[in-house]
Amino acid sequence: MALADLQLERLLQRSDLWRGDAYHPQQMGLDSGYPELNRHLGQGGWPSQGLCEIFCSSEGIGELSLALPLMRRLIPRQSREGSSAGLVSLVAPPHVPYPQSLAMQGIDVSRLLWVDTQTPKEQLWALEQILTSGASPLVLCWLEELSVSQARRLQLACEKGESLCLCYLPSKVKDQAHPVPLRIALQPSTETNTETGSARLLETQVDILKRRGGWPAPRFSLSLLPELLAQSLMLDVTKQQEQDKRLENELDKQQSGQILQGPWSA
Repeated sequence: MALADLQLERLLQRSDLWRGDAYHPQQMGLDSGYPELNRHLGQGGWPSQGLCEIFCSSEGIGELSLALPLMRRLIPRQSREGSSAGLVSLVAPPHVPYPQSLAMQGIDVSRLLWVDTQTPKEQLWALEQILTSGASPLVLCWLEELSVSQARRLQLACEKGESLCLCYLPSKVKDQAHPVPLRIALQPSTETNTETGSARLLETQVDILKRRGGWPAPRFSLSLLPELLAQSLMLDVTKQQEQDKRLENELDKQQSGQILQGPWSA
């Protein structure tokens, strides 16, 4: 190694030198339950507090599953009666929460707070009150739009109440710059399964648009289906592949003249 290269290598090892592609988290985050996501978030998981924007190109691509492990950690179904655990709040979800399905994921649904609001003004007011109170360490909300000033107010409310807010927004507003610690975009996977030739519908593409302490992360795929549902769908795919294989074998036999017509066995 040349002297200049050696000197450069020693310089890059200095702790007080920041490289543009390096990530320097200020503190460890909350485990997301997805090792691949933890690695790309850069601080071992979700921020412990603050407003995180999640942009979705459509519904049903795993946006709620993204938060299920964290919900299960904060309000586990096995929690003792009278526990001091806080609430997990759902503000203006697009559909009615299904408690049986959430309970199957190991979540204590008695500690879920569902806030059904009618107008954006009511949604923002309810969000600010819940986040500031500190009674709900995790808040999930669904908004159609969010201005810079509104994002700043929600961020300050999170800091005051030491709360984490996952805010779901449509993809059309992701180009707006907001003063928040984390911004993520989700869309269905467009990759093709090499075995079946079909799209990998069980996975979601994740783009880290902004993360505090480092540059955006490269796009990666993540399976966000709940475990039981993923197993069921994979079982259906396996059965369909077996049926296709049997049909292919029968066609091969028919073409080779090995099938006997009538009530006779071969």
